[in-house]
Amino acid sequence: MANEYLSKPRMISYYNQKRIINALGKKVTTILEVGVFNSLFSNILSLEGYQVTRADFDSTLNPDMILDLQSDFELPKNTFDAIVVFQVLEHIPYEDFEKAIKKLAEATNKFLVISLPYSSEYLSLNFRSSFNRDFRGVMLQIPKFWSTKPLVDDEHYWEIGLKGYPKKRIVRSLEQTGLKIRRQYQDKLQPYHYFFVLEK
Repeated sequence: MANEYLSKPRMISYYNQKRIINALGKKVTTILEVGVFNSLFSNILSLEGYQVTRADFDSTLNPDMILDLQSDFELPKNTFDAIVVFQVLEHIPYEDFEKAIKKLAEATNKFLVISLPYSSEYLSLNFRSSFNRDFRGVMLQIPKFWSTKPLVDDEHYWEIGLKGYPKKRIVRSLEQTGLKIRRQYQDKLQPYHYFFVLEK
C-alpha cells in the first residue's frame, strides 16, 4: 500500500507543496498540517526548521492534535503562520468543506494553503533538455463537467471539475472566507492536484 501511495505523481505533489510553503517567505515559521497519513511532508518541513503541528481525526496516526473537520471544531487563533490542507477536504461533504475553510481562515495568522483534486480529461506535453534543465510544457484540459463520479469514488464526496462543482464555485466558496486568493497553481506533470494559496 505504501509503495502504491508514494507514486511518482504524488512525489511531484509533495515537491510542489514544499516549494509553495518555501515561497511564503521567512516570516512563516509555524505550520499546522491538517491530514497526516504518513507524516512525510511534516518531517520534510521539520528538517528545514519549520515548527510543524500535525492534526488529524484519526488518533492511530499519533497526531499532535485531534481535529475532525466535520465537527464544530475550534483552533487557537494567531498561533500558526500557515495552515496547510492537502488532498483532504474532498473527503468531507461540500457543505462541511465550506464551514471548515471558514474556521481555518479565522484561525490562521497569515496563510491558508490547500490542494484539491481536479477531475478532467487532459493532454500534457512536457519538455526538458540538457540546455535548460527546467521543465517546459503545454496542457490542454477539459473539466469532466458531464460526470458525477470522482476518481476515488469510495472516498471523495466531490472534486473540482465534476458536474455541480466547477472551479468557479470552489473559488467563490474560498473568497467567502474573507481571505484573498493570492495564487492558484497546477503542475502540468500532476494536474490532478490543484493548489490555492489564500492570505489574510
